[in-house]
Amino acid sequence: MMHWSDGAMTGFGGGFFGGLLMLTVVALAVVGVVALVRDWQRGEVGFLRRSPQQILDERFARGEMDIEEYTRRRGLLQQPRE
Repeated sequence: MMHWSDGAMTGFGGGFFGGLLMLTVVALAVVGVVALVRDWQRGEVGFLRRSPQQILDERFARGEMDIEEYTRRRGLLQQPRE
């Protein structure tokens, strides 16, 4: 509960600690938004997460591996897991 006393707010949320609390909340919100944007750009946000097959296809398309390595790894991905 907040009270006004001689034009100054006292109690929870007033003064130095209220300002510090507000600054902390704003900082956490900014950090959260930045983390979401970074994950979104990498394609790692929940339902946007790429499958191992998609990652393998992208790496092959970028020329990071030759056809033999791509075929071997694709075969490993398609094997049933035990």
